[in-house]
Amino acid sequence: MKKLYFIRFAPLLLTFQANAEDFPNWYIGTHHSEQKITSTPDREFNTLGIIAGYQYNQYLALETRFSGGTSGYSHPFNVNKLPNAKYKEEIDTQKAILFKASYPIGHGFNIYALAGITKSKYEITTTNSYTTIEGNTTTTYPYIYKHSESGINYGIGLNYQLSESFNFFIDFQTLPRLKIDSRESSTWKSTSLGVNYTF
Repeated sequence: MKKLYFIRFAPLLLTFQANAEDFPNWYIGTHHSEQKITSTPDREFNTLGIIAGYQYNQYLALETRFSGGTSGYSHPFNVNKLPNAKYKEEIDTQKAILFKASYPIGHGFNIYALAGITKSKYEITTTNSYTTIEGNTTTTYPYIYKHSESGINYGIGLNYQLSESFNFFIDFQTLPRLKIDSRESSTWKSTSLGVNYTF
């Protein structure tokens, strides 16, 4: 049985047909991402997130991804008279909405392209500690700088249909360039591994 669906996107009205019995539409999933910001030196981050999407047909889907940082970049912060100063960079959260265009290549595999908008919340923390004469360690000079970056991202991926409900994927994306101040912006790349469940 075929159903006729309508999507309103002012000022256009889009329609499409989908086989309601044979084709599952909604899917959820999880993914782990390794990310790299090209800078001096390069920064590497890890995130873990969830996915929710809607598959319009065999070729087109719309999905959202929400992730939180699980590891960041840190190093000693060499400042005169502050020998214990530390510097840390972390991804707080990332949100993305993506169009996904897939094409089957046989034996359960699909290649796909991604394009959409991503917003990343990024945090820089500097701290210093010193030891008093009594031997107590005190942390001072805490400074937290929060920054957000949003823009267009794009990428490619490969999907394997393990069963009717489960599929595994890997994709490579270029995220919006990171520009915290007037210095030259930094390239931001991401590699994600994940699994989706359709229902």
